[in-house]
Amino acid sequence: MNMSFPTIPSITPSISINRTQVINLLLASIALEELGLAHIINAEGEKLQAVLGALPGLSVKATSISGLLSVNREVRRTLQTIIKNQMLLQFKLEDIMDIFSTPTRPPSPPIFVDAGSAWGVGIEYGTGNAQYFTFESTDTEKTVVLGLGATNIPVGTVHLLRQGTNLLVTFTTDFPYVMNQVHLYVGATAPVNSNPGSFPYKYPPAPDGYFTTYTFTVDVSGIPGTIYVAAHAHILQQV
Repeated sequence: MNMSFPTIPSITPSISINRTQVINLLLASIALEELGLAHIINAEGEKLQAVLGALPGLSVKATSISGLLSVNREVRRTLQTIIKNQMLLQFKLEDIMDIFSTPTRPPSPPIFVDAGSAWGVGIEYGTGNAQYFTFESTDTEKTVVLGLGATNIPVGTVHLLRQGTNLLVTFTTDFPYVMNQVHLYVGATAPVNSNPGSFPYKYPPAPDGYFTTYTFTVDVSGIPGTIYVAAHAHILQQV
């Protein structure tokens, strides 16, 4: 005989609720069940009143002792079933209260590994995977890929925005990549030295953390023509 796992159909639309909402819904379900049981108990009480002739507005009345005993027996069975249900609700409530008392573990800090150097993709120069790109005098905005390693794996972007006499250069990485240091060259001629540590702009001076975006503000009032930009970032990858 072949056995197979049950097939669970997909639920549409998808439902997303947090821990607190789950607990509130469970407590609400108990309250609604208790309300339903209260209505049943009230109905059974009115049933006894009716057969005893004590319920105003009804002429129904048991005509014999055996009839009264029969109704009483049915009411007792119903109440026994309600008591069983109450026990299950008590267990359910105790389990929910345990959720309150169970401490939640704080999220583990992310773990990063060294991924290497990334450059704003453009024209290769110098050693390694060093590259530079240009920003023309007619440009107001430009975005290039921040490429990791020799194959320029896209890990983010370098965005340039001209604001008056300033050039805003923003490094941004995409998950699971972060940066722990960025270096920037901005000049009127193409860079010659491909060692990013020698670039005039860097952040932070001594890397001791990580970040996903950083913006340099560079005064380019002295560069009337083409601006040459080399943007380097040291990349870490979350694992």
